[in-house]
Amino acid sequence: MKHILMTVLLGVAAPLAIAGEGGPVQQVIEAPRQEVGPVIVQLEESIPLIMSDNIAGISIGTSRIADVIVHDQNTLFVTGKAYGSTSLHVIDTLGNVVVDTTIHVVDASPTRLRVNRAGSDYSMDCTPNCQAAPNIGDNTDYYQSIISQARDASQ
Repeated sequence: MKHILMTVLLGVAAPLAIAGEGGPVQQVIEAPRQEVGPVIVQLEESIPLIMSDNIAGISIGTSRIADVIVHDQNTLFVTGKAYGSTSLHVIDTLGNVVVDTTIHVVDASPTRLRVNRAGSDYSMDCTPNCQAAPNIGDNTDYYQSIISQARDASQ
């Protein structure tokens, strides 16, 4: 009889002990993350990213590598500023991180030509004829001269 009484008490008391005094434990439901990335963007180019969730905020690891702006509640634009990789996090209106990815800024242009002369690089864009197209890492005098000429021509 003692054995039966103990079994009944344990059968009734065990669920209450597990659930605690306040009843069942509430489950924490994490918002699903949107599968984005890794994001690959060309240096000095911009690409749109369309989000399924409304965007409340963004965080970028290194703003020297890429810039991210919010265009509207579902659209971001990512611009490559310097070669390398950095992190991107997008937060929804409930404060959940819905995107956690990496941005890679690359030079994947099939028309870019880099000439190395006496240890210095000189970049050109060859579409269809080759023209000076200074790039990060080029010879400093070459880079500054071409940029200065372009600035003067645009004024």
